[in-house]
Amino acid sequence: AFAANAATFAVSAVCFLLMRIPPIADGGRVRGSFGSELALGWREFRARSWLWGVISIWTVYGLTVAGPMVPLTASLVTGGHGSAVYGALMAVNGAGSALGGLLALRIRPRRPLASGAVALLGLPVNLALLGLGAPVAALAAGQFVAGTAFAYWLVMWSTAVQTHVPQEALNRMHAYDVAGSLLMMGVGRALSGPVAGVVGTEAVLLAGAGIAVLVVAALLTVRPIRDLPRVP
Repeated sequence: AFAANAATFAVSAVCFLLMRIPPIADGGRVRGSFGSELALGWREFRARSWLWGVISIWTVYGLTVAGPMVPLTASLVTGGHGSAVYGALMAVNGAGSALGGLLALRIRPRRPLASGAVALLGLPVNLALLGLGAPVAALAAGQFVAGTAFAYWLVMWSTAVQTHVPQEALNRMHAYDVAGSLLMMGVGRALSGPVAGVVGTEAVLLAGAGIAVLVVAALLTVRPIRDLPRVP
């Protein structure tokens, strides 16, 4: 199923490459070639240490934590408790995501990335419960906490990017955001099965929990990330 899903993205990429769109005016400036636009986005990306700092840390997070978490949770819960329980846990995770989004609407921290990083500590709790074979009720609590934490972080991150990066550079810079954030997450998902087959699913999840804590520590240690202010 994951391979089929990945194939649809490959088809989409080919379709985008085949598109030919004429240049349009952009505030009096004519857009350049695909390569020149990427180069401009890279300059915008590199000029903000908090931005490339988060993406650099997130490549590790996607590879070792966020990527393996999805397929390994599915295989572990389905194998131990059945597909109905897995579906229920994903619904609980969705409810947590809704709460996380609502909290992010109400809470306006002075340092959004620091606040979001602290919230991310909810994910290693979920991974630890999965890796330790906790009962279903505890797994549901872990999924709710994880959904809340991840949604809150996503709102803090997206808001920080959209308020600190000039609008005219946002789309170009976003290419590097997606490449760093999502590419390694896909690699983590692809490798999680083979690695779990060697060391065990529980071991991969517990290792991910430990790395998730280190990632939060890294986000809070880097001053440009920790001290990035909220834009009114």
